[in-house]
Amino acid sequence: MLVCPQCQTLNPQFSQYCSECRTRLVVKSSVWFAIIAPIEAHPLSLSPYLDTEKRYRTLNGGRSNDFGEIETRVWDLAPKQAPYCTDGTGSTIVPSVPPVARPYLHPHVLANSALPQLRDTWATETYTVLLLKDRTDLSCTPKAWGNASTLQQLYWMYQTIDLWSILTAISCRASLTDLHNLHLDTDRIICLQRLYPDPPDRSASLRDLGQTWKTLFQTTQTPLPADVAQFVEQVATDTFSITEDVRSNIERFIDEREADEEPTAWDFLEREDDATVTEPIPPVVHLSHAGQTDIGRQRSHNEDTFTIWTQQNWRETPLDRAVSSRGLYVLCDGMGGHEGGEIASALAADTLIRQLSQNWGDELPEEDEIRESVRLANQAIYTLNQQQRRQGSARMGTTLVMLLVDGDRAAVAHVGDSRLYRITASRGLQQLTTDHEVGQHAIRQGVDPSVAYSRPEAYQLTQALGPRNQTAVRPDIQFVSLTEDTLFLLASDGLTDNNLVEAYWETHLQPFLRESSDLETATRQLIELANRHNGRDNITAVLVRVNLKMQAW
Repeated sequence: MLVCPQCQTLNPQFSQYCSECRTRLVVKSSVWFAIIAPIEAHPLSLSPYLDTEKRYRTLNGGRSNDFGEIETRVWDLAPKQAPYCTDGTGSTIVPSVPPVARPYLHPHVLANSALPQLRDTWATETYTVLLLKDRTDLSCTPKAWGNASTLQQLYWMYQTIDLWSILTAISCRASLTDLHNLHLDTDRIICLQRLYPDPPDRSASLRDLGQTWKTLFQTTQTPLPADVAQFVEQVATDTFSITEDVRSNIERFIDEREADEEPTAWDFLEREDDATVTEPIPPVVHLSHAGQTDIGRQRSHNEDTFTIWTQQNWRETPLDRAVSSRGLYVLCDGMGGHEGGEIASALAADTLIRQLSQNWGDELPEEDEIRESVRLANQAIYTLNQQQRRQGSARMGTTLVMLLVDGDRAAVAHVGDSRLYRITASRGLQQLTTDHEVGQHAIRQGVDPSVAYSRPEAYQLTQALGPRNQTAVRPDIQFVSLTEDTLFLLASDGLTDNNLVEAYWETHLQPFLRESSDLETATRQLIELANRHNGRDNITAVLVRVNLKMQAW
């Protein structure tokens, strides 16, 4: 019997709802989407249980699709037990996985949460069963597409072209051309319920993807901009044959519209002529973060440091209410080989946090205010160097990368080679800072990158805080509008060396863009990754996730 958690009524074992108060008795996490695929031409029928152990019970009658398969939802009666396809350690036994399920185990599929997630699989003499994460309750993409802005639609197009590249590698591009297979998760990211293998006689082409976009745009309530409409028509009529050409066009459309639009889609509209019009409510900005530093495998002490300061303000009047979140995130890497690097990094971080947090007004600090704070941090270290009469390599110094977030605006400041990356669903990974080092300086002077970085001094810093006076420090400062959920990574070179972030961002960063994911886990995994592949230097990672949510008042 099942005991209702709401009213304590006893219910038959397989009840989905309480007979007394109608509370749902099935735990959502134990419900899976099932595909029963025939082996050869055996006809299929749906039994109450999918397996002989009577672990997976069907919740509905299912439906047959065009491939002779049955799709249904099942209830896992033993959710804490390991799936059939795993061994005693929880690892999937790849040789035992039926061939029809193997595309789900491709590394790029496993790393991308927008693609179907395999829970369990097994085969009998007449059929194969696949259990996937159930997304049937999520909103359907075509319904949301019609009411979305052009910029949001372009973001979704960019997501689909990214997925197209992955699905090409596993011959499952048809998965993107079935509109019923496209869903939106709670973060408004397009995700797929299942994979559809490409027919052997005709694999899906970019033209098919263009036709899918064209169908989606037919639901749009407002006229499509002429340039986007022409582009979609060109893709749908086989004008494009190279995926990167399609991607670059979408990027151009996004760049143009991000530049033309207000900083965010939720900014207040000024309607002085109509006082009765209700202004759009700005988004609630939810900030979450995690940071971790590690000595690495070869250093005797840690010269890296990071400091985080956050604040949330709530203001309410009889006429309105407002919630604002702000955060200040500082990462410093004391220069290797400079005595007292850990002192320099800590002094810089403390100075910046104190100066900016105490003088932060109603809005994000202006460029001059940020620049002055960096100057003061440099001066604090420089003065200490002078007082202690440090010379040459004994002079203390540190790099800096700093992120300031206030509502849906952010600012970035950096000196040296510590980096800041941005990860979004629409644009993937972007490096927002350029290292202040000899190699990059040469590239800016027109030297070929391969030549610039063949020189022994290529990785020497051209700027740092502390060794020299303020005239030698010119921080790069930029401002960023936050128009979608964003994950920022602040990282020291112990993590970024050897293009480690670029090589592993899809597995170690992209999954943590979702609000439900644990950033502490992410930073720990990044440190472990850097120790495996780099490890010669101290390693520091700070993750900042910005989630934008509309206020439903």
